Amino acid sequence: MLKEARKKAGLSIQEAAFRLHIGARTLVSYENGHTMVPPDVILKAAEVYNEPMLCARYCAKSCPIGQVYANPVEIKDLAIAVLGLLKEEADVHRTVNRLIDITHDGIITEDEMEEFKKILQELIELEQRIQALKLWAVKTLSLQIKPKEKAALKAAY
Repeated sequence: MLKEARKKAGLSIQEAAFRLHIGARTLVSYENGHTMVPPDVILKAAEVYNEPMLCARYCAKSCPIGQVYANPVEIKDLAIAVLGLLKEEADVHRTVNRLIDITHDGIITEDEMEEFKKILQELIELEQRIQALKLWAVKTLSLQIKPKEKAALKAAY
């Protein structure tokens, strides 16, 4: 994953290592899978290589927490990303009233469980579409969502 991104960016081992502030041998070890890549190196590589999918792939495949909680996401073109997002939003919108019915008492009964799981799957699919659009924007428009901005966005909601 790291080697392919570096090559796609057109960087030599030496140039990439310099930009990543690591040694060339260390980079080779990361690229060959001999050493686990630290998250800060992945973040920097995603920026240097202009490849935000590195972070998503790292989280989904390498990070123990991400392997449980991250969803696989692929960057689509803008129209597909937006239409997919709108479709999933409509699907979730259709299920909101039933979600309220199931959860209003704070208890999910056995007979409600299957329907709740389906609604949860719709929410996960919406989350994936949001992430795909965000990754498209980061890659295509060179937008960066920094931790402070992310915290401010969360506080606004």
